[in-house]
Amino acid sequence: MLRRKPTTITLTAADIEQYEANRQRKLWEQQQQQLQEQAATQENFKGEKQKDAKDDLKSLKEKSRKDRIMGASH
Repeated sequence: MLRRKPTTITLTAADIEQYEANRQRKLWEQQQQQLQEQAATQENFKGEKQKDAKDDLKSLKEKSRKDRIMGASH
């Protein structure tokens, strides 16, 4: 059986710089995605608060209209 030389891997400074740049880019992308998710969550929460406030205001208007028509019962 023939034997061949073991494979050797050589890393240059450019290889290491490229690896570090890719790693930094991936970390940055991950952070941006997390920030976008947080912003979307906050927007949804604000939207729900505004909906709740509008629903509360609407129910108050409906109650006062009913009270005006039927008379306030205390």
